[in-house]
Amino acid sequence: MKRDEIFLTYEKEVAEFKLGLIRRLTKELPAADRTERKRTSNMDMVEKILADAGSPLHISEIIAAVEKDFGIQLDRDSLSSALAKQIRKEARFIRVAPNTFGLRQI
Repeated sequence: MKRDEIFLTYEKEVAEFKLGLIRRLTKELPAADRTERKRTSNMDMVEKILADAGSPLHISEIIAAVEKDFGIQLDRDSLSSALAKQIRKEARFIRVAPNTFGLRQI
């Protein structure tokens, strides 16, 4: 066998092993566990925090509440930018003061 053929055979066997392992592991998970792994977006987390608070919150308070409730540290600049985009689209948030956001009333 040429060196290229040996390498390709090795890579194929490793890939097949990994694929088999993935198939076995996913079959072992109960269906309920697989559906619970749905991710929550940053905006969904912020919306829940603001809904629970019942009033607008400063960006620092939102970040602290998300970390407390969801165990996730959000980047302040990224979150501010994402909220600003949502506000421009007149989506689910409003700005009531500098860096203070609330939920848009439907």
